Amino acid sequence: MKKRILIIDDEVKIARMFVRRLTKAGYDTHVSNSGSEGLKLAYELQADLILLDIHMPDMDGYEVIRTLRSNGYRGLVSACSASVSVRDSNMTLEAGCDYFISKPIDLTFEETISDLLSR
Repeated sequence: MKKRILIIDDEVKIARMFVRRLTKAGYDTHVSNSGSEGLKLAYELQADLILLDIHMPDMDGYEVIRTLRSNGYRGLVSACSASVSVRDSNMTLEAGCDYFISKPIDLTFEETISDLLSR
C-alpha cells in the first residue's frame, strides 16, 4: 500500500511541485492550501507524513502543529520552510514537529522523505 502524504502549503506552485515529485516517487499525495483546512484533513486522512509550511496567512504552521499535538495527533510531521535559521528550525521542533526540511528543496528530497517514512 502506498504511503500517504499530506502537504499543507499556501503557495500553490510549491504544493504542486511537491505533489509532482512525491507522486512520481510512488506516494499517495493530498494537498491543503490553508492551515485550517489542513488541520481538518490531517485528522481525516491520518497520513503517514505531513509536510507543513510554517508561514501561512490564515493559520501558521506553529498553530497547526500545536493544535494537532494538543489533540493527541501522533503522526509524523515535518516543517517545510524557507526560514532556515537555527532559531526557526528549533522553534518548529519545540512546537511539535518531528523534522525540518528547508525550502527550496534539493535533489535529495525524495530520499529524505523515504528516510523519514522508514523510521
